[in-house]
This record gives sequence, C-alpha cells and structure tokens, in this order.
Amino acid sequence: MRRSVRDSRSLARPYRDLVWLAYLVLPPSAGEERRLVLAHRLAAAALARHRGRDQARLRRTVLRRALRARILPWSGRLAWLEVVPATTRGADAAFTEELMALRPGARAAYALLRLEGRPAGEVATILAGARVADPGGALAEVAALEGRFGDGAAAMFRPSSDPTLARCYGRLPGGRPRARLVAGAVTAALAAAVTVAVTVAVVFGTPEVVAVGAAGEPPGPAVVSAAPGAWRRGTELDLSTWEPRGALTGDAALVGRALRAWGRRTGQLLYAGRVDGAAVVLARDGEQVARYTEAGGPGRLEVFPAPRARPGGAPPLTLRVTAAGSRYLVPPWVRELSAAPLAGRSPAWRPVGIEGGVTAPVTVPAAGGRCLRGPVLRLRAPEIAPGLPYTMLDLGGISPAEARYRPPEGGPLDGFGVWKGLGCAAEWPAGGAEVAAAWEFWRGALPEGARGRWICLRLADARGGSVVRGVLFSTSRGRTSALRTGGRSGTWDCSRLRRDVVAGAWWRAPSGRHYYVAAGSRGVARITLDGRTTPGPYAVTRTRVAALSAASEPGEEVAVLR
Repeated sequence: MRRSVRDSRSLARPYRDLVWLAYLVLPPSAGEERRLVLAHRLAAAALARHRGRDQARLRRTVLRRALRARILPWSGRLAWLEVVPATTRGADAAFTEELMALRPGARAAYALLRLEGRPAGEVATILAGARVADPGGALAEVAALEGRFGDGAAAMFRPSSDPTLARCYGRLPGGRPRARLVAGAVTAALAAAVTVAVTVAVVFGTPEVVAVGAAGEPPGPAVVSAAPGAWRRGTELDLSTWEPRGALTGDAALVGRALRAWGRRTGQLLYAGRVDGAAVVLARDGEQVARYTEAGGPGRLEVFPAPRARPGGAPPLTLRVTAAGSRYLVPPWVRELSAAPLAGRSPAWRPVGIEGGVTAPVTVPAAGGRCLRGPVLRLRAPEIAPGLPYTMLDLGGISPAEARYRPPEGGPLDGFGVWKGLGCAAEWPAGGAEVAAAWEFWRGALPEGARGRWICLRLADARGGSVVRGVLFSTSRGRTSALRTGGRSGTWDCSRLRRDVVAGAWWRAPSGRHYYVAAGSRGVARITLDGRTTPGPYAVTRTRVAALSAASEPGEEVAVLR
C-alpha cells in the first residue's frame, strides 16, 4: 500500500539520519557519487523492511549492510548524469578529511554521537549489535579527532558535504562536455536515472533539485532549492535550510541570468522577487552569497562571504538599500523583528512588518559625519529554544553583525549606551562584520575626578579575520569624550580564547594636563610602565612611557593595546 504524505513526512528525520550513517561508513575510495546513491538505497530499503520503526534496529541494519557493502566497478550506465552531494560547509574540509581517515566503525560512532546526538552508551550498544569490533575504541577515535581540533569541536565542526542534498549534472549525447539539465526533462530524468538517490530523498523531505531553462532555450544553470520547512528537520540552522522565497522564484530567465553573471553552473536559490522597483536574486554556493539586481539597466552582481550560523541567532540577508531604507530577507524561523537607530538615551524600538520573509523598509537617521547610526535590529524566533530576542547591528555588507556586549563585573547588562558611543568613536569596516563584540573590561576613576570606561571592540568577519580596537570613554562635569587607544588585527584578543587585556594611552584631563593611563581587565595582577610595576589593573603617570607590559596572577603575559 502506498504511504500517505503525512506518513512519509513523519519518516523524514529517520531517513536523513540513516543516509548520513551509511554515507559516512561506506569507503571513501568508492567516490562521492556511488556512496551517495548506495547510502540512499540502504536507507530506503531499511525503512521499507522495518515498518515497526525500531530506531536501534534500523541503524544496526544499515550499519551492517554498509560495513559489508561490495562496491562494484562503475558500469557507466549513468555517465550522462552525475549526482554528487552538495558542499555546505567548505570551511570544515580539513575536519572532514581527518574524519574520513578514521576506521569505518569510528565514522559510524561519529554519525550516531554527533549528527544524531545519541549518548555514548547507546552508541556503543548499536555498534556492538552491528558487530563492530571494539566500540569503545571507535568512540575514543572520535574523541581524539575532536581533541585535535580544540575545545568546542563537537559543536563547531561538521562534514563538509551533505548526502541528503544532491546536485545533478548532465552530459550531452556523444560524450560532449557536461551541460545543465533542461527544465522539461529534469523530473523524468531524475526519476528514471536515480529513483532512490534523489526522488526518494525528496519524498522524505530533503532538499530538492531543479534546473533553470525553458524548451527551445540553451540549457540553463541548475538550481538547488531547500524543501519547504527543511529547517525543522535538522539541527544545522544555516543557509542550506532556507527555502527559496519571492514572487519570481519561477522566473527561470531571471535566475539563469543571475547565476551566469556569477559564473556558476549551479547554486542554491534563496530569493527571487521584486524589491522597491528592482528584480533581486539571492543565491548561495558554498561559502559565498551573491546578490544580483536588475533596476532598469544592466544587472549588477555583488558577491559576499556567506554568513555562518551563530549560536546567538542567524542573521537576515540584506536584499536592497534605497533612500526609503533597508529591506532584509529574514531566516524562515524568524517571526518578529524590531529596529532602532543608535541615537537617544535608550533604544526607540519600533516593530517592522514581515511579509513572505521580506521586511518593510528599515530607516535610520542620516549619519552625522563619520558616526554609525545603525540600524540596530532585534529578532525573535519563538520556535527556536530559548526563544529570546537577539540583537544585530547593520554595519553594511550582506548581513548585519551579531551584537554582543560584555559588561564589567557587576555592571549593567544594557550596552546600548556603549554601542551609541562606539558609533562615533570606532573605525567601522566598509565590508561589514559577522560579529561585533564590545567588552567593557575596565571601569574606574581617572585623574582630576574624571570617570573612565575602557572598551575593547572586536570585529570578526565570515572568513575568520578579526580586528580589535580599544576606546576609552571619560566623563567629567557631565560631558563624555572618547579616545581611540590602539588595536591589533588577526589575534585572539578580547575573545574567549584570550580573556585578559590591558590598554594604555595619553589622556588629556579637564585641566589640560596630559596623563599616561593604563588599565586592564579583572585578571590583570600588575602593570609595568618602563620597569615600574604597579599592583592591580590600573596605573597612571605623567612621565614619558616607552614600554608597557602586564601580567596575570599566574605570571602569564597579557596582550597590550596601545
């Protein structure tokens, strides 16, 4: 009897997990295409046989068959069609290479432990039931692998290719070079050639593959589209789970022009529609996102690093910026968005409408001189635990930056005043940032009755680069001024990997006198100015200073911004 659609959808997660398990266990020497096809066949066959849906039994069955699989020589029967897993996390290629070098049993342990989130004891039981030799050793290999990639590797790294997201390429008859599939023939071609590998994957809710092009036109680029609601069926809330949105997603000519302008034969479609009088296409390929705009003339293409999924919340993508304001494409799980300018004593939040995933125009006051005015965005995804709002700051680029504020010990958690001050005091990168973190590492008294707040601003981009800037805010007689106090780039400063910092600068007091002040974070035990050591995280002098250093209580050297 044919399964109902509802019943098929209920099997989506087990099917995906079984495909991952088989794909990782099958020998890498077989090649991506044969591993993908066989992984889908093993998963589909196991689900068809075990209608009781005993999850442990399903995994033992797939694991045993994958371990015993004989990979026959490729017959070439499907030489006109190539099916390969999509690369979704290109930055994790090194991790993937080491993972695939592990024993098959260890790769199975990784799939069960990390991709499915099963406890180690249950994983060992499943491995033993599948006759894997030394389940404990397999778990130890996974732990050793993650140890080589540092703390947090279990959460940060994943295989770079996703076997549940297939890319298809076709060849013209006669062995001519590879061409894209024509739209009218795609469904039939996939059904006839790779029934299990792709068609069954779509039935069970995994991303689908279509192609751009119309009858009578040259073959167009192939488009990968995530299935509606794909983000609900996995734990990776990144761009690969965004379904395409916009009224022009079916405009094959427009999407084809966008991909050809980018020089891509394929790409994941995120958006295609009209925005404030222009046709806009957003597409993704690996670690890049392209924005293609047609506004009454030749199309304009802009390429950006793809924003990564962040623990603090996924960012929206900027669709278009006009005099009317900025419009964003929000993640499909975001339900609420508010905006405020970096102005006033406190944020003046106003709700922003969202229709079809696209926001109403978000306006901000004109920037005064070199000051950044935002906007600051507050998003909320109630279906994603814990469902609390998260804040982002639009610095330009393809997406706003995750805004983080770390107060001094016992200080208030509201960082709006700090961000407002930094808006005029800091140097902001033209290309935007992925994360903007403001750490108020010191607060205290300055000479002549003034009060000081020292901020370390860290801006990290999607490529892993970073810049760090120190800013000293001083307040006297009700007036606050800002002083840039040096910085560094490409370091761990002011991050969780380097938690202590000290900064020094010449500061002008209200009387006009100049003092050299140095201050450090809580963990700074002593500061040395030209050989003169001062206990504690603060030092001041009016003499010339040639050298500044600091140390923590264990005697470790502390990074210096000056």
